[in-house]
Amino acid sequence: MKAIYITIFILISIPFIGCEIDNHNQKVVIYAASSMSDLLTEAYEIFKQKHDIEISFNFGGSISLANQISKFDSPADGVIFIGEKPIRILEDSNLIDDEYRYNFLTNRIVFVGYKNSKRIDNLSELLLQNKQRIIIADPALAPLGIYSKEILSSNNIYNRLKKNLILASDAKSVLRSLENHNADYGIIYYSDFLLSKNLVHYEQIEEVFKYSVDYYMHVMKNTNNKKQADLFLQFLKDSDDARFLELISSRGLRRIKN
Repeated sequence: MKAIYITIFILISIPFIGCEIDNHNQKVVIYAASSMSDLLTEAYEIFKQKHDIEISFNFGGSISLANQISKFDSPADGVIFIGEKPIRILEDSNLIDDEYRYNFLTNRIVFVGYKNSKRIDNLSELLLQNKQRIIIADPALAPLGIYSKEILSSNNIYNRLKKNLILASDAKSVLRSLENHNADYGIIYYSDFLLSKNLVHYEQIEEVFKYSVDYYMHVMKNTNNKKQADLFLQFLKDSDDARFLELISSRGLRRIKN
């Protein structure tokens, strides 16, 4: 009889044991701005040397990713977005855990051209080049697009350039198009320019270079992986690992003091 009780206890316990194991090994999913893709994948290689946590990333335009989470319940455990609009989308849907909110990095915006493109000294000169292709991120999908439209609109040339504009889904798509010379000029993040091989930075265009933008990190309210996601975000915010600090500085980024 005692053996029967033991057998029943084991059979009942197996599903719960299995659940604990599955939860422990569950992959943490981080939705992040595409401009962070290189830094985050390399940072994770450093992080996992000390932490047995599996992390996967979904990179894209921050606004597009925020809409995926809020409208379609995409399974994000944490987010690393640039600018305020994508964060407001999540806040309006009550999806962010207020206890786990962090400032991360500051980036800059630059105007660039393909290496063989004609030099320009101000944005108004683009109006004189009717055949030149200008690529920016889509304002509906990525914060970079919002900033790009704002920059061009402040110079009263956005509407006049529409026939020359190409819209890309996110920051990395803008970079790839420029690198492949599918466009002649574009607006990108400084960190992406430093990764480029075929682009020229027009530093003399001050109305672009003066822009700086911030990245924010949040853990989602309803995630089952809150501690694991937060451990990775804390690493990004505070780690003094020399390799990680070099990743940040080599991309022209700087940490935001909290």
